[in-house]
Amino acid sequence: MKFYLRPLSFLYDQVVGVKNNLYDKGVFGVYKAPVPVVSIGNLTVGGTGKTPITDFCLKALVAQGKKVAVISRSYRADASSPCLVDVGHPFAARYFGDEPVLLAQSNPGVAVYVGPSKWRTARYAVEHGSYDLLIVDDGFQHRRLARDLNIVILDATESLANYEVLPEGRARESWQGIGRADVLILSKCNLAPEEQLKQLEARLPKDKEILYFGYEIQKCRNLKTQQILSQDDLQGKSLFLVSAIARPDVFEKMMGELGKVSPHSRHFRDHHQYSADDVKDIESQFKKSQADYLITTEKDAVKLRQLFNDASLLWSASLEVAEAGRKGRLHEIINQVLR
Repeated sequence: MKFYLRPLSFLYDQVVGVKNNLYDKGVFGVYKAPVPVVSIGNLTVGGTGKTPITDFCLKALVAQGKKVAVISRSYRADASSPCLVDVGHPFAARYFGDEPVLLAQSNPGVAVYVGPSKWRTARYAVEHGSYDLLIVDDGFQHRRLARDLNIVILDATESLANYEVLPEGRARESWQGIGRADVLILSKCNLAPEEQLKQLEARLPKDKEILYFGYEIQKCRNLKTQQILSQDDLQGKSLFLVSAIARPDVFEKMMGELGKVSPHSRHFRDHHQYSADDVKDIESQFKKSQADYLITTEKDAVKLRQLFNDASLLWSASLEVAEAGRKGRLHEIINQVLR
């Protein structure tokens, strides 16, 4: 733990605590959308596996015939005002953001909106479309937007020390903030040591419903040919990994269960906007490594696809999530706010 940062963490926590207290007392106004709002968020600064669970929820809602819009922030992207994500934009990931583009590509029946402010983006969405439900991506700390259901994801592989408030840890607010959650999801349960999972469970409030999700990479898809590599195809192969995500260690662990991760693998800062020079370096290091496959995450693939001269070099790892407990329970909970 970074004890020398504790005074800064204390100050940060005080500021966040005052803000939350003012919202709790109604001092700060909130925007109430005319349709139900579900927030899917977390306590830490990324890497909890929020996007796969959001995608999981979207697919179930669309299958039920629901008209859904996603509200996201244009984080490290060019969009400066609320807008609808256009996956056909020549530089979609750079303009709208990697995660919103990934969600839009994976769910063509869902409208994905981005903007600098989530509550303004939500207002824009309902002014420009008719929806049964809004899902707010990473909305737990954005209290200016009222919500009917607060889902908070906790990464079971995250060290408990990282739940200290920034900058000592990785938490955006203190552990007590979980009290605002309606449902807690423990993600990546299959990847966490049993003892660590038990320690996390012991800290959880007794009055919250807890759901468990496992994560697995079942296949890789070639970005040009769409060829599929199964888990069996990767066994014993050398895998050169490229990622710009908050928890590259988890990605490497999952891929390491399928093949041999090359020590030359590259990872960049979360949401990194790749350049042509980055790609040249990646291609050069991949060739030097003599690895069998060059593999990236689905989130990174939406940015790298257009930068590679030969996209057939690049494979995207498909991440699957599965309920580890009662099947369909998350969908039941979300459907309750639609009645």
